[in-house]
Amino acid sequence: MGSGSRHGRYGHEDQVGRGHVRGVCFKSIDFTDVKNPIIIDQYYCDVRGACKPTKTGVKISDVSYSGASGTSNSTIAINLNCSQAVPCTNIVLDTIELASSTRGKQVNSSCNNAYGRAVGVVIPKSCLLQQS
Repeated sequence: MGSGSRHGRYGHEDQVGRGHVRGVCFKSIDFTDVKNPIIIDQYYCDVRGACKPTKTGVKISDVSYSGASGTSNSTIAINLNCSQAVPCTNIVLDTIELASSTRGKQVNSSCNNAYGRAVGVVIPKSCLLQQS
């Protein structure tokens, strides 16, 4: 991954999309000063605030991030923003080590309607919801 990129490993789906994304695996990724190292955004909208939530969407499941490390230039290094109507399921964070590119700053995870599990060391701490 290049330096100073806007997005790392990214999945965004327009809110009006339909279908399924599944079985995607991101392995051995090194990030340097990236704004969004790990991101899924089912609320993507070309014009911020112009899109209203819908009851449809692309189903995202069975996505894994394994062996990711490096630095983030944003506070949120893991951002899994999934739809309430079509939540993300079976997301796996496996051995993730992300730090701030600014010395002394912390990075965090943010999850909305994202279900799955963490395996091994995951920094920042996983925010994934447990599947029933």
